[in-house]
Amino acid sequence: MKRWVAILGAVFAFRLLFGLSSEFFFEDETQIFLLGLRYHATSRWPLFGPDVVWTQSEIPGALQALLVGVPLKIAPIPEAPFVVLNLLSLTALASLAWYTCEQLPRAPRWLIWGWFLTIPWTLQFSTHVINPSYVLPAAVVFFLGFFETVPAFSLRRLSPPIAHALMGAALTWIMQIHMSWPLLVPFALVAWLSRRSEGAAALAVNAAAFCAGALVPGLLLLPTFMQYGVHAGSGGVLRNLHPHWVTPWIIVTTLARLLSFASLEISRFIGTDGAKRLEFFQRHAWLAPAAMLVWLIGVLQPLWMCVDASRPARQWPESMPRPQWGVLRRLVAGSVLLVYASYWFVLEPPQAHAFYVLAPIALVFAAFWWSFVDSPRSRRVAGGVLALNVCFHAGLAWAQAPELSLYKNRAPVAAAVRLKQPEMFAHRRGFAIDGGPSALDRSERPYDAHRDIEVVRSSYRAGPAHSLHWTITVRNRSRIVAFRDLLYITTYVDGRNQVVDERHERLKDIFEPGASRTIDLNDGFADQPFANARLQIVAAEALVPAPAPPD
Repeated sequence: MKRWVAILGAVFAFRLLFGLSSEFFFEDETQIFLLGLRYHATSRWPLFGPDVVWTQSEIPGALQALLVGVPLKIAPIPEAPFVVLNLLSLTALASLAWYTCEQLPRAPRWLIWGWFLTIPWTLQFSTHVINPSYVLPAAVVFFLGFFETVPAFSLRRLSPPIAHALMGAALTWIMQIHMSWPLLVPFALVAWLSRRSEGAAALAVNAAAFCAGALVPGLLLLPTFMQYGVHAGSGGVLRNLHPHWVTPWIIVTTLARLLSFASLEISRFIGTDGAKRLEFFQRHAWLAPAAMLVWLIGVLQPLWMCVDASRPARQWPESMPRPQWGVLRRLVAGSVLLVYASYWFVLEPPQAHAFYVLAPIALVFAAFWWSFVDSPRSRRVAGGVLALNVCFHAGLAWAQAPELSLYKNRAPVAAAVRLKQPEMFAHRRGFAIDGGPSALDRSERPYDAHRDIEVVRSSYRAGPAHSLHWTITVRNRSRIVAFRDLLYITTYVDGRNQVVDERHERLKDIFEPGASRTIDLNDGFADQPFANARLQIVAAEALVPAPAPPD
């Protein structure tokens, strides 16, 4: 027992440190943290949660703000929400790993536990503060209830009413976190109907248990609807409905993305485009060999799983639990078709994180698939792959922390939390309902970003594979206002001074009054030849300056 506690403690520390090393100042992470910071600062009941940028709408409910804000009230330091999130996600993934091992008594427990807790998707989206990270714990709870309800999977560890209550609670949890919750409704219906042979009375009890479970997180929605009514209280999320044709090719990509949840997919988590990835590995060349191996395994594993999943029953290994595997294959196929059908009705283009709520299915599927390749030699190889994956992500955390994380510039964030001043950190988006000021508006702090932000010097050079690398020095000339998210425009001109390309992006950092900083940035690949280029800062978000830290 002591050994398991020590191992889980080490895994928790690894996952927490990885989360703390991850992106913090990007817009989405900023807005989620800000929801909790505003609750911590004002103690006003939060009525809306994450934003849906595509349609400038908001998800109703208090849960997301409370999940970030309550830890800040308990321990007013920026790391507090990370600790709580990692406790939730570790507990959920450990529960799923234990349950999967109970389903597969002959499978190597160390591999299932190690895989679930350290693969890229469960590290990237359950350890740092962004709303999909809060989806995973509830998704695990939902599918534990689902598996215990469906007779083909049930181990009878939970009674059907308790299992239904867990599904209901998870559904209204995710309803306040992410727009993917409707994907769970068909699963809940299938689970409920799977018990129809027990009679109408049992169905009624299970339905009542589901509703009772849903009511617990659902209570956090009531203040929103009581104040704004059902229509306005929806936050405008119905604007996301947009029926349209979706090519059947999305079925193939959805299957690949679903299986990638349980594989070593890493490319989407390193940089936002190919040019930035190349430059990242140019700066951290020592990490590139491990990245190449992990990436290759992450590409091959989903393909291998697809091939083995298509094998007829006579080719299944003896160790495979046949009834469960047959149902699990149909469950994966049904999940893919469900996701594909859902894209016919929503505005958002197909993206993997949009159906991350189904990740537990992929994790369990991958664990069952292991029966096809299990052998003493395969276990040794898997142990090496698992160790390689952990080493790579430890290296990734080390490399990205100074560039992306909270610790790039912790002082103003800590001051905003300590002094309960959200405007030292950021403002809510302009369309946020009841989100507070969307810009600094204090007469004693006049500002003009064009005047106050100075590009002291700038230069560019060709990076790897014709990418564009800029080095700029930026200074905040204001003495009374801080700035963040400096919007820069790069303009590329030909020999006749005609514009051939123009791009824009934001510098994701906070510049206190008088601060001067030299920054390296990648501006993507050079699509067209050009003779000269210039960079200018055209806008920035003004903030209340943080006081200087005490000596």
